[in-house]
Amino acid sequence: MLTNNIIKTLLTNDFYEQNRDKLNRKLFSDDTLELFECIVEGHDKYQHDLSVDDLLTLWKLKNPVATVAETQSIEFVINSIDEANYLSPDVSQDAIEGLWRQSIGHDIATLGLKMSEGDLAAMGELQTLIDRHKDSYMPDEFGEECTDDLVELEKFDSNENRFQFNINSLSKKIYGVGRSDFSILFATPNVGKTAMVVSMICAPNGFIDQGAKVLVLGNEEAVRKTVQRAASASTGLTREQVKANPAHARDLFRERKQGRLSFMDTPDWDMDKVDAYLKHRKDRFGLDIVFVDQLDKVQLQGHFNGTHEKLRELYRRMRESAKRYDCAVIAVSQASADAAGRTRLDLTMMENSKIGKSAEADLIIGIGKQDLDDEDEGAQVRYLSVAKNKLTGWHGVIPVTLYGEISRYGD
Repeated sequence: MLTNNIIKTLLTNDFYEQNRDKLNRKLFSDDTLELFECIVEGHDKYQHDLSVDDLLTLWKLKNPVATVAETQSIEFVINSIDEANYLSPDVSQDAIEGLWRQSIGHDIATLGLKMSEGDLAAMGELQTLIDRHKDSYMPDEFGEECTDDLVELEKFDSNENRFQFNINSLSKKIYGVGRSDFSILFATPNVGKTAMVVSMICAPNGFIDQGAKVLVLGNEEAVRKTVQRAASASTGLTREQVKANPAHARDLFRERKQGRLSFMDTPDWDMDKVDAYLKHRKDRFGLDIVFVDQLDKVQLQGHFNGTHEKLRELYRRMRESAKRYDCAVIAVSQASADAAGRTRLDLTMMENSKIGKSAEADLIIGIGKQDLDDEDEGAQVRYLSVAKNKLTGWHGVIPVTLYGEISRYGD
């Protein structure tokens, strides 16, 4: 608990402002907690040093019906603060930071105990606690301010720092994705979401041809099927041709991907495990682009007032992972029934979402398809609806062709 010496120093406005982020109710005893609240209100309102007489007056204004005994009790505490010696600001600051760290450590220990007792929500709460305080836990570790050198900033956002989409009509409008970008692909079932994933990665001039290290996390269909589709997209061989000579197809596929493409089957994974695996891949092998097929099926511990709130938090966490590990993340999502048979999709057509999921994304592309039989003319045409675009600002619909036998998209 903070001593009267430190509380006396908090009456100085400059000292209070320098340390207010590390002050919380847990640092004060029952005798001084009410006075701390008066100090906060006084500094916020008056923006100048406070005296002990000011402190008593503020307390009385907050407690107009206090009894004589209550008033005498608080006057005794204030007199003790007045009689305390001043501590130097640097010593007081070190004391506050030390007690603040102890408080954070106590909270972490409490969550650790909950985890040991089987509380599934405790891990998410711990991650949130660490994320909130990790940058300020060590004193004076604020990082560097963002540069105002527009030449450097333009280099960072230039196409040279992005991985290009290998569909010409799309890349003319949106060149590609960069590290820390968070994008969403969505469509109704059997339209070609996974084919779009492997085509972006493995078709000619795809991400692996550009030298990107790509990871695919799959929790919808067995990921071995995704690997087979990726092999077709990479080699241009149909499934029948692969079956006819699988060793030849394997060698061609391995030669193309050069160890830059990995697949992981992730059924029943939760967000904590996904985040831990991204860190593992980043640290050991490097990581440029991650596909999650499908992100909605990644589990998230905690209590939420509806599926849309849970999904918003899930997508927020995934976006934070993209920034934390400096990689582009492309999430695959299901579209609602409203998107069936549509050629133009908007972001409200993502399943189980109001605006929560879309609020977290830099780029959202919906894949639309006319309601046609496979034998009908135009049945292989797909429509890429750019529903959100913070990368270039362009919105619209781009018709493309799905070559289903080899899992490639093209103009």
